[in-house]
Amino acid sequence: MATARRITATTGLALGVLGLLAVLAGTALAGVGDYTCNDPSKVYYGNQRLFQRPATVDCDRVYASIPEYKEILRRRLTDKDAQYHILMQKASQRFAAAVKKMARADNHDLVAQAGSVRKAKDKAKDIPDRTAAVVKALD
Repeated sequence: MATARRITATTGLALGVLGLLAVLAGTALAGVGDYTCNDPSKVYYGNQRLFQRPATVDCDRVYASIPEYKEILRRRLTDKDAQYHILMQKASQRFAAAVKKMARADNHDLVAQAGSVRKAKDKAKDIPDRTAAVVKALD
């Protein structure tokens, strides 16, 4: 009899935990779905599956403002040059830091290349282009 009560209590506890998880999952996913990411390889910040406040950037315009990338272009370096890889790594680090800084300042949970995120529902807000803010964050 005591064993049956223990099993019932354990089962009840397990069902209660599962129920709580289902409620929390439903709450967490309630606003998700207003946008979709059609190219996850072009996400620079955030989770391409769970986001509600996306922004886009034009990475070519941002890189064109990075001193190390300008040096690559000025010297016409290619991926066969050792200096290219050093400068490109620094440029990529600057890009990532600027994107992250802008995303946190402007409260975006996803930043992706322009055109790789779109509205999935008509009621969703337009996706802002934050290229200028990222360029400003490079300083």
